[in-house]
Amino acid sequence: MTGSAGSFGPFDARDARDARDARDARDARDARGDAGYGGSPSYLSLGISPHTEPEGGTNVEDQWWAGNQWPPTHPVGYSGSEPVHLHAIYRSFSQDSFRNWSPGNRAIAFLSEFVSLSSAADGTGAPDWTGLVLPPPAVNQMFPGSTEPGTRFDDVDATDGLVELDAADFKLQDELKELIGLIEYRDGVMAEALQQRGTIIGYYQGILPFTYLSHPYTVQLCHMALVVAQFLAFSFKKGFDRPRPSQLHPGLAPPIDVPQHASYPSAHATEAWCIAYCLNEVMVDSNDNKLMETTHKEAPPATGDLKRNALFDMATRISRNREVLGVHYPSDSRAGQQLANAAVPIMKRCNTIGDLGDGALLDRARNEWSDLA
Repeated sequence: MTGSAGSFGPFDARDARDARDARDARDARDARGDAGYGGSPSYLSLGISPHTEPEGGTNVEDQWWAGNQWPPTHPVGYSGSEPVHLHAIYRSFSQDSFRNWSPGNRAIAFLSEFVSLSSAADGTGAPDWTGLVLPPPAVNQMFPGSTEPGTRFDDVDATDGLVELDAADFKLQDELKELIGLIEYRDGVMAEALQQRGTIIGYYQGILPFTYLSHPYTVQLCHMALVVAQFLAFSFKKGFDRPRPSQLHPGLAPPIDVPQHASYPSAHATEAWCIAYCLNEVMVDSNDNKLMETTHKEAPPATGDLKRNALFDMATRISRNREVLGVHYPSDSRAGQQLANAAVPIMKRCNTIGDLGDGALLDRARNEWSDLA
């Protein structure tokens, strides 16, 4: 493309794929059907259909049928001595609100509530999300003479304490070495990782099936988590502007187009974990047990409990696959989890979602799972 008004070329097609990579399919793909959320197809053709009653006499050879567009004008109704006008063939209705919001579009509308929410007691009115903090990523240590020590992450307690992030040093050279070591796993994850470029919610639907028809409030919650995660991830990406791993190490050679935005934090990790944390809040049975959590014993000689959560395992898997592709550092994924964990409490302070007991979306979504034991 040459200049702001130039022609489009192959790199613009890559931009389109990149945009798709950064956003989940908000509508039909996650509904698992071409006709959207159980509604009509995307295009309805209306032509001219013959009226059922013939004109032209009793002999079939002489008959013809008036053509009807829509609304059909045959049979002709009258108002007094005049044929009924087209707009009066059917009655009109009065409704106070739009009833057909798709989950994706409703989620975009919810984003304005999320970004403007302020619960500051000091009266400053600063939105809650602006108080979120991520540690800076490790800087480039590939050049001789660099003395940067790497970045240390603080401990982070995930929602319900099910996953605790250990404090760990992320040194850039070590991260790049790890990514080189992961190249051999690409063949094994390629189909899965490519699918996850276009859908994340669908992978959670695969763990325990739910659709917009069976669990409408749960699907709405997932889409709201998705757009919040995208917004926050890109806000921090812009601030940190971390280069992609393949910019620093030519040996990575990612097998996909490298997304044309900064690396830290991973948007896929932020999205996957935000959805997982939200689903973990609502996938609870009538006895208040988390449906996706199982407790085992640690390997001997340890005697403690080991908790496994299918939602969290899927979020880890989606994040890790991006590292295998060579487009994210492990610290990008860890930062995405940390950001998602901090975002969910803010989502629950929004009136649309609410906390448990508020009768808002979170309660309604949880009620959709209460019949499971």
